[in-house]
Amino acid sequence: MQNEKESTLSQKEKLFLITKFVEDHPEAEIQDFYKWLYYGEFGMEESTLIMTGKLSIPELHLVLGEIKKEEEQKIESEFVWEPVGLAARYVKVYLTKYSHMDCPVKRIVNLLERSPAFRGARMSFKLDWNLLKETVLELRPELTRRDFINFEERINFHQLPALPHTEGYAEKNPFAYRVVSQKLFFDYFPEFEDNSVFHPFSGNESIIG
Repeated sequence: MQNEKESTLSQKEKLFLITKFVEDHPEAEIQDFYKWLYYGEFGMEESTLIMTGKLSIPELHLVLGEIKKEEEQKIESEFVWEPVGLAARYVKVYLTKYSHMDCPVKRIVNLLERSPAFRGARMSFKLDWNLLKETVLELRPELTRRDFINFEERINFHQLPALPHTEGYAEKNPFAYRVVSQKLFFDYFPEFEDNSVFHPFSGNESIIG
C-alpha cells in the first residue's frame, strides 16, 4: 500500500504544479523539466556524488560545507522546501534555510539516506512525462514536439537516466539543497507541512514554510 501522502494528486493538481514550475522558471530547458520530474518520482540519485568525485566525503561534511559557503556568500532560499515533480513523493529542502530554522543538519542527512525506499515507478514517470510535455508545449511555444523527441533520443529516454540541471537553470537557482521523502520530512517536521501546495483547490490558504 502506498502512503496516503504519495501519488494522490489529481490531474488538475498536476497541471497546476507543472504550470507553476514553468512560469516560475522561464530559464528552464527541456532537461530541467525532466530533472524536476525525475526528482519527484525517484528522489536524489546516488550518481550525483559519484559524478562530482565526492563519494569518499561523508554526506554530513558535504552538507555542512555547502551551508557554510552560502552563509559566507550571504545567500539563502526564501523557502525551507519546495515540491518537485508530480508524484508527491519527494520534496526539495534548501539546506541553509533549513539550518537557520534550527533544524538539525544530521536529520536531513538521515532522511536522505532513507529516502530511496520511497522511489516510484518507471511507468508513472513516463505517464507524467507525457502530461508535462503536452503542458509545456502549450505554455512555451518556442519549444516544439521535435525538441522533445530529440531530447528523448539523445538521453536514451527508455532507460530514464539521471541528468543534471542545465547551466542556465543552475545559475538562476543557486541554492544548496537535498531531495528527500515527503512523508519522512513531514513526519519529522509537521510544522512545515502545507497541503495547499499539493492540493491548491481545497481552500487551504497557507503558504510554503
